[in-house]
Amino acid sequence: MNLSLFQIFAFVLAGLSVGGSFVPRFPSAVAAYAAMVCMYFAGVPYFDSGILIFWAVATIIVLGLMFLQPKALTGAWQGHGYVAGGTILGVVLGYLVAPAASAIILGGAVGAFLGTLAFMRTPRGPRFPIASSEFLQYLCAKGLPCVVASSMAALTIASAL
Repeated sequence: MNLSLFQIFAFVLAGLSVGGSFVPRFPSAVAAYAAMVCMYFAGVPYFDSGILIFWAVATIIVLGLMFLQPKALTGAWQGHGYVAGGTILGVVLGYLVAPAASAIILGGAVGAFLGTLAFMRTPRGPRFPIASSEFLQYLCAKGLPCVVASSMAALTIASAL
C-alpha cells in the first residue's frame, strides 16, 4: 500500500489530535479537521465538500464553546483524562460495532458520558448529580471537544482501512 504525502500528514495530524485530546487547552478539533482536509487533497473518496463543511461547522462550534465557557472549567485538568479516555474507547468500540460515521460519533458520545460519570464517582470528583446543570456543563466543556476531535480522527484513519 503506497501512501501519498497528504495521507501521511493526515495520519500524523490525527494522532496529534487524539493525543491532544488529553490536554484541555489544546484545540485538538483543529488538528483533526486539518487531517480531514489532507485526506480530501489526497483524493480519498469519502471526504467530499459536504463532509468537510459538516465537520468545519462542528469544529467552529467547539471553538466557540471554548471561548464562551468559563476559563476555569475549560482549562481544568481534573477529570479530563477520564473523559478523553472514555471518548476514545467509545469511538473505537463504535467503529468495531459498525464502521460508519454515526456509530463512531454515538460511541464517542456514550464514552464521554461514561468517562464523565466515572470521574464524578472518584474521591476527587465534584459528585454532581447526573440531572444537574453543572454535570451537563462539565460534560459539554470536556466531552464535546473530545467527541468531535476523536470522531474526525477515527474517520480519517478508517478511510484508509
